[in-house]
Amino acid sequence: MTDHIHKASGRICPINKTECSNRCVYADIMENIDLGIIVLDIKNKKLVFQNEFAINIFKAAFPTGDYNTFATLLLPGFDEGLFSKEFGKPRTIHHKDKLLGYTPYMTSYEYIWILIRDITEKARLESIAEEVNTMENIKYIFSSIRHELGNPTNSIKMTLSVLKKNLGSYSGDTIRKYVDRALNEISRVEYLLNSLKSFSMFENPIIRNVDLPDFMDRFLFLMAEDLEKIGVEIKTVLSPAAKWTSADPRALQQIMLNLIANASDAMKGNDSPEIVISAFKRDDMICIDVMDNGCGMSDDCRKNLFMPFYTTKPHGTGLGLVITRKMLTRMSGRIEIKSRENIGTTATISIPEGLIENR
Repeated sequence: MTDHIHKASGRICPINKTECSNRCVYADIMENIDLGIIVLDIKNKKLVFQNEFAINIFKAAFPTGDYNTFATLLLPGFDEGLFSKEFGKPRTIHHKDKLLGYTPYMTSYEYIWILIRDITEKARLESIAEEVNTMENIKYIFSSIRHELGNPTNSIKMTLSVLKKNLGSYSGDTIRKYVDRALNEISRVEYLLNSLKSFSMFENPIIRNVDLPDFMDRFLFLMAEDLEKIGVEIKTVLSPAAKWTSADPRALQQIMLNLIANASDAMKGNDSPEIVISAFKRDDMICIDVMDNGCGMSDDCRKNLFMPFYTTKPHGTGLGLVITRKMLTRMSGRIEIKSRENIGTTATISIPEGLIENR
């Protein structure tokens, strides 16, 4: 039995810098990899290369794909200089019935490589995961909202009943006081209803200035009854410097719900369960710590925290932290988890500081 020897071509391989044989293993990899590769020559405006995967993705719509086709589709605004800062950043595009994720790289002053994946199925699974997580979180506040809706409703009913009976005898100032009281209670109802309405994770975040102390007051108002039922004491320590943050308040509420739910689960069986929420400023970011005195985690467990469907809970989904990190990324934020077994866990989220408002 003899070894099969490829005859040298006299050319030098640009990858391993040795003499190139007739058969190129690197070309085979590029043709068979489950990843689309397109190379554009922006100086001469030519399509230099596309592998089999890329051809199959686009051939139905662009059977004779050329430079202009792919530049228009995948590099919008490049000629105007609006795209160069996006090199190396993942992007998505809907093409026919597929969702494609792609990342452009500029390898020299002439060539742009575009790496493409079909992420249709991944996006579908993420949507399902988000919906499951949404339903899990609703249970933590729905009972409280249902109870709290009754209080302002009864107050409005009593206020209007008294007002109706005494319209002929009350002064204008007294009538206005009763009307203002009813309007204040209606505002409470509106806030509670908006809290239920805000659980859609399929929308893009709407970033705005958020008054963090006011947000925390409203958030803890919604959580108070459920936490009291399970005996969890909650404390807040908010630095005056952590006043304004830049975030989507709906997404921030969902993130906080995820972290509070995790902390509560970790403290089951604890005689004195306690959650401490603290907020402080670090550089140009506002940081929020959610610290519990629960069971904590091992190092191995902590390493797997952001893996989809990984969970140590008997009835957990393993989706909460994955979605939390995704939402924070959409808001230019991040999350860090520190934990020690039998001591507790601290989850720290960091989101951009908001504009200081004068009121």
